[in-house]
Amino acid sequence: MAAPKRNYPQSNGKDPKQQKRRLRQLAREAGERAYNGNGASPNPPPLPKEDDGKGLGTLFSHPYGALPYGNIFMSSSDAVRQNGLGDMRCLNDEQVVSVLQFVGAKDLSNAVLSSRFLYVTGHHEELWRDLTLRKFGSTGFDFQSSWKDTYVHAELKGRDELNIFCEHKPISIDGIYSDTFFRSWLCRSFALQDSWLAVNTVCTENAKDLTTERFLSEYEEKNIPVVVKGATTFWPASQKWDKDYLLEQTKDVTFRATSAVAPLPAQFTMESYSNYCDSATEEAPLYLFDRTFAKSCPTLLSDFAGPLKNSCPFFDDEAAHGHDLFSLLGNGKRPDHRWLIIGPKRSGSSFHIDPNCTHAWNAPIRGRKRWIFYPPGVSPPGVFPSSNGDDVIMPISLAEWFLSHWNDHVKQRSNPDKSRRPLECTVNPGEILFVPHGWWHCVLNLDDGMSVALTQNYVSKSNLPDVLRFLSKRPQQISGCRDRREAIQPDELLDKFMARMEEERPALLKNALEESKKGWQCAAWVDDVAECTVAKKEDKKMKSSVLERARMKSQNGFTFAGDSTENDSKGSQSGFSFSFL
Repeated sequence: MAAPKRNYPQSNGKDPKQQKRRLRQLAREAGERAYNGNGASPNPPPLPKEDDGKGLGTLFSHPYGALPYGNIFMSSSDAVRQNGLGDMRCLNDEQVVSVLQFVGAKDLSNAVLSSRFLYVTGHHEELWRDLTLRKFGSTGFDFQSSWKDTYVHAELKGRDELNIFCEHKPISIDGIYSDTFFRSWLCRSFALQDSWLAVNTVCTENAKDLTTERFLSEYEEKNIPVVVKGATTFWPASQKWDKDYLLEQTKDVTFRATSAVAPLPAQFTMESYSNYCDSATEEAPLYLFDRTFAKSCPTLLSDFAGPLKNSCPFFDDEAAHGHDLFSLLGNGKRPDHRWLIIGPKRSGSSFHIDPNCTHAWNAPIRGRKRWIFYPPGVSPPGVFPSSNGDDVIMPISLAEWFLSHWNDHVKQRSNPDKSRRPLECTVNPGEILFVPHGWWHCVLNLDDGMSVALTQNYVSKSNLPDVLRFLSKRPQQISGCRDRREAIQPDELLDKFMARMEEERPALLKNALEESKKGWQCAAWVDDVAECTVAKKEDKKMKSSVLERARMKSQNGFTFAGDSTENDSKGSQSGFSFSFL
């Protein structure tokens, strides 16, 4: 919707009254825009309720002194912003930051000298992160204590001026009231709460007691997550993968790290990424998610591939029950399936459903991981998938979800329908987690330094019917092959997979096709006819888009317009296939 046209009094530069009228009108509009959503955050993340009554802790105070916008009502004026932005004060803070995204490092450095408000705005971490990634992301850089220092250090590298480089020391400015700056700080500085880790409802088993038959019948076929304790304790990876070993094995290799909010990926050596993990405090840290390590670092593969078959025979790709059926396509042609995952504390994966209808296992090697699961067909609070799963709206970071939707999540634990309740667990090094297909899940790294993990997605007998249906009904959502020329592309994947299954496992294919024709076995996806019915009902009920619905808030969090409280507590029946970040 276009903003209403304003007819400003034109100043001829001579009439003081006209100049004052013009400035007053600009000030009124700036006040309106700020009051209605300064920094595009009319509702900053609420602080989660804590059982211990201590409230939310933070790692450090805002380095530039920014306070939530509501504090302006305790102040005499907003003079720092009004005087510091001039005619730009008609923009809200988010828009001011957006304007500064178009300037280079030199102009941004000059802007911070212009006024106190621009000093704070121009040191917004995301501005310097984007400048660094655009200029140095493809060649690599050594992360310093902040993104601005990182940019300056990379710019001076190889020059004499690097000898006099010193870290930027923030100056706290009084009178800065901004939800934009405060929210960004809050989402990167909050301390992990004990209550977030207190509940563990995922089933656990001891590796020595869990046979392949029991795993298949009690967990994989029932599509239920399980933590297997002691499964990786004696892997060479678990015993050898400390920082020095990883640096030695990867010394000539570069890795790609990305973030949901960063404009570009960054190339790191293992040493430079380790330094980043030790120093960075970000809302959405760059996350190393490498799919080629088995080829570039074969020693790392040998440190777990063989032992996996012994400690977890149900994950053996040569097992008789038909584990990892995509392997029939060949390593280069199959969709991506195996990743080395490394990230700093509080990094991780936002809510998603694993790609291509696959199951997965995940084994932390260094550092604990916190997992939250929502059953197939039950969307987590704040997550809004479209009816066919092509699109999803959700908080941009894990931090924002925990801060904004934790209280709603706690309510879901006591849902009257037990089958719709979330499951949670903390997985420790030495354990392995089975992630069934169709479950929404998010993952949060809990420990300092580099958290290192391995994960592998697979197709087996239990999810084969849904995989065949997915490849047929959802080709636009197939992932893990589009950016590799040697890989089988989505339009051919079903036919070639079925051809290989017909050659190697014809009886298994026949049974799976019969089950697939009956419909989806997992509630994360719905049939085409049902999708149309759901879409028509929603259109008739509310006449609003998913985006508009996601923006409508109730006291209990996001809710769909027209939905009852009961429907809101049950969540959406839609599913979504989403690749890891």
